[in-house]
Amino acid sequence: MNQNLFELFTTDPVEYNMKHLKTQLFMSLITLIRQKGWSQADAAKELHVSAPRMSNLFKGYLEKFSIDALLEMLVRVGYKLETDFVPDQPEQPLRMTLKKAML
Repeated sequence: MNQNLFELFTTDPVEYNMKHLKTQLFMSLITLIRQKGWSQADAAKELHVSAPRMSNLFKGYLEKFSIDALLEMLVRVGYKLETDFVPDQPEQPLRMTLKKAML
C-alpha cells in the first residue's frame, strides 16, 4: 500500500499538505531530541516549553502544535530549515532541507 495515511482522512489537498508537513517536522524534532539523549524534562527546559507541553509532543498530540511552534523548537535544538525556490522546475519548485545551524 503506497497511499499516504492522511489521504485516508481528507481529500482536501491543503489540509493534507499541512498535516504532512507538521508530521515531518514532528518526526525530525523527536529524532533529534532522542539523539541528544534528553529526557522529556531536559527537552522541555532546553526548548523553553512546559513539561506538559513536552509530554504532549512525545505522545504525538500534533493538533496541539502549530507548524511555527515545531519550527521554533527545531531551531532551539540547533537546526534550521533552508528553502530553495527553483521556478523552472514545476514538479518540485520549492525544496526544504533541515540543516545543522552554525552557532
